[in-house]
Amino acid sequence: MPGAHFPHNSIGKDAGRTHALAGRKNMIEIRQLQVFLAVWENRSFSRAAHEVHLTQPTVSGHIRVLEETLDVRLFDRSGKDVTPTNAGEVLYPFARQILRLNLQAEQEIVMFLGQEKGSLDLGGSNIPGQYILPSVIGRFKAERPNIKVMLRIADTAAIVAAVANGEQELGMVGAVVRKKGLSFKPCFHDDMVLIVPPGHRLADCGQASIEDLASEPFVLREKGSGTRLATERAMQAAGNLQFSDLQIVAEMGSTEAIRQAVRAGLGCSIISLRAVTDDLEHGLLHAPVLQGVQLKRQFYLIWHNQRTLSPLAHAFRNFLLSEDLS
Repeated sequence: MPGAHFPHNSIGKDAGRTHALAGRKNMIEIRQLQVFLAVWENRSFSRAAHEVHLTQPTVSGHIRVLEETLDVRLFDRSGKDVTPTNAGEVLYPFARQILRLNLQAEQEIVMFLGQEKGSLDLGGSNIPGQYILPSVIGRFKAERPNIKVMLRIADTAAIVAAVANGEQELGMVGAVVRKKGLSFKPCFHDDMVLIVPPGHRLADCGQASIEDLASEPFVLREKGSGTRLATERAMQAAGNLQFSDLQIVAEMGSTEAIRQAVRAGLGCSIISLRAVTDDLEHGLLHAPVLQGVQLKRQFYLIWHNQRTLSPLAHAFRNFLLSEDLS
C-alpha cells in the first residue's frame, strides 16, 4: 500500500504469536471463560469466586491458565483492585458470545433428546405415503406439536435408495428390495384387488381366472413400484404368468393414474384396495374376485441398521409399530 510502513519486526512478532497460538495443544475451556467473565464483571477475584462457587485460589488458577494459553495478560492486579487489560477488553465480548452459544447448544440438545423439537424425514411409497402415513403422522405430531415432519412420496425403489443413502431416516414400502445395511420390518398387510370399469365382461360375472388376464388390456405400474413387484410375484406363484404374457397397454407412475385410467376404460389393473374403496362403493369401478391368486402383501418399515436413528425417528418407529394399521 503506497505511503504505508509496517515495521518488519512487528509483522514477524505478530505472525509468530499467531502461529504459536494455532500450534498450542491446550484449548480454551468453557469453565475458564465463565471465571474470566465473573472476574471482569466483578473487578474482584474474591467476589468472582463467590459468584462461581469456587475458592479464590481456584479462580486465580483458571485465569493464570487462560493467560498462559493465550500468551497474554488479561488483568492488571494492584492490591485488591483488578482492571482488565486491553487484551481482556478484546476477549470479553467473544467470551460472552461463546458462553451464550454454549448454553443455547445445550438447550437445543436437551430438547432434541426429549423429542420435543426437530425435523423428521420420512419416505413412503405410493399407498403408504398417500393412505397410511399421513394419519399416523397426525397422531404422532399431536403429542409433539413442535416437531416438523417431511414426507416424500415416490415408488418403492426410490424410497429404498433414499433410506440407503441417508436422505430419509425411515421409509415405508410395499416390497422387500434387498440392499446392504437396510432392515425391513413388516408392519401391516395390504389387500390388492383386480379392478375393471363398469360394463366390463369380468365385472358382470364377478370373478376372473389367471388365464382371463392374459386376454385383457392391462395397465401396469412403472418399474420400481412395490405394487408392480407384488403383482408380478402373485401371478408367478398362481400360474407362472409373466408380464410378457399380458397385453400391457400402458405403464403409469402412480396409483391415482392407474385408477383414473381404468375408470376411463383403458384396461384392467391390480392395485391396493385402499385406493379404490370409494370407487367400488359408488359403482365407479368393479373388483371381480381373481381366483387362485393370493393378492395380499406386506408393507414394511425400513431403516438403515448401520446408522443411529435420531431420537425423533426412533420414537416414530416405535409409535408406528405399536399402531394397529390393519
